[in-house]
Amino acid sequence: MHTNNPPTHHREQEAGPRSLWSRLGGGSLSVSIMVHAVILALGVFWIFQIIPEKKQEVDFIPKGGGGGQPGAKAETNMKKRATMTTMNAPRLAAKGASSSFTLPEPDPASATSSVGALGSSGMAAGLGGSGSGGGKGSGKGKGFGDGMGPGMGGGAGKMNPFGALNPNANALVGTFYNLNHRSSGEVTDTDNAKQAKIIHDFVTRNWNEIELNKFLKAPQKLYQTKIYLPAMNAAEAPSAFGLTPDPHPRWIVVYRGTLTAEKTTKFRFVGAGDDTMVVRFNGRNVFDFGYNPGTIPLDLGPFKAALRGKERFHGALHDCPMEPPVTFYTYPTTVDWNGNLGGLAAGPEQSVVMGHDYPVEILIAEGCGGLFAASLLMEETGATYERCSTGAPILPLFRTDASVPSGVKGDNTPPYDPKGPVWKVNSAQGFRDI
Repeated sequence: MHTNNPPTHHREQEAGPRSLWSRLGGGSLSVSIMVHAVILALGVFWIFQIIPEKKQEVDFIPKGGGGGQPGAKAETNMKKRATMTTMNAPRLAAKGASSSFTLPEPDPASATSSVGALGSSGMAAGLGGSGSGGGKGSGKGKGFGDGMGPGMGGGAGKMNPFGALNPNANALVGTFYNLNHRSSGEVTDTDNAKQAKIIHDFVTRNWNEIELNKFLKAPQKLYQTKIYLPAMNAAEAPSAFGLTPDPHPRWIVVYRGTLTAEKTTKFRFVGAGDDTMVVRFNGRNVFDFGYNPGTIPLDLGPFKAALRGKERFHGALHDCPMEPPVTFYTYPTTVDWNGNLGGLAAGPEQSVVMGHDYPVEILIAEGCGGLFAASLLMEETGATYERCSTGAPILPLFRTDASVPSGVKGDNTPPYDPKGPVWKVNSAQGFRDI
């Protein structure tokens, strides 16, 4: 029986022989590869569309050059922070005073630092040299050392006379209170008599700052190594501590610390305050002299007469630590104090033993407005000092670092011996912040 379909081998011969690639399924594989390649290309294009190009920040100046000077980037950041911190801080000026002294703008390094300490080798010339800068290595800059700096010492710039912003292990800690406002911000009715009582109660009742905390307390503490404040506008002093200047100033600053005696000696405090300066040393009041004495609720008239007497104070004056007859020193640069106070006064003699610790507290205050000034020196028993044209001895400052004020001129700036002793602050025995 015959069929119409030709034999299979005949059809194969008619179609021709198949290639090895076809027999292995190469056609399907090629199509699959082409499809995947298209998908991959689309995926890569999509990824580059949604991921933005990362721009590399270029710093053309090398990074931090040393222990003192930060790198360009760090220094720029410091300036930005300082600008944000200090752009609204007014400059302090002594309006109506003969002094040419002005408070400087806060230094960026001081305004932004939170921790710092001055070593004895770097106190004399301010903030500079090797130390705590923004970079790595060694160099000159904002660290603590021997260079010229705008901060704590007698460098090129003038410092805030109320103290430095940097926490300083060898400084007294200063706290500012505005008596015109309560801690809530409410305005008070404090007048001269009430302020005199506030100060009297504070300095005769163990210097307990809980009594002062009812008043507006400045957010900024300052770190003071000496009391040498020339005549300045008292209304602007609050801004040194971060508060708004007050046109009718009534304020108190309390400096605290614990000192270690470097040698066994006897000495006495010498100075004056406008309006008030009181010193407590080793737990008792040892000095109080100014227009408004803090330890007596009286005005200066009877107080001045009593100071020149020969009997110990009694009655309302019994809390006063001064021992009559009080010694007074006048200087050519303290004309105001010479005429109105009789000069700078000397307190009673104190004794210290080398290596022993002595807590010290210093109160300065303003209550009448106008100009403010205060200076505190010390006179060692038996020491020989040079004398000025008035015959008064040129005494060393009472200080806790080796630096001396620089460029300070004007009234109520007594001359001082720059080679006097330097007290060491025992920071481990500091006062509790109340």
